[in-house]
Amino acid sequence: MDEAALIRQLKPKVEEELRQREMAFLEFWLQELKALDAKRHKELAALQSDLRNFIHRMETRLRLLKSGR
Repeated sequence: MDEAALIRQLKPKVEEELRQREMAFLEFWLQELKALDAKRHKELAALQSDLRNFIHRMETRLRLLKSGR
């Protein structure tokens, strides 16, 4: 099998895998945001604190992904 045919064969599989991973990623973080929304914070400070924590978790995850872990 030549290289071009192999690439044509693998490309749809890779694209589907990337799509599935992106969907899983978005579903996870959407659920996290919905959980924050469901808390029904009584004070703005509590909401801000939870949002900062959420942002910190996302930054940590991004940093780990960039480092290859």
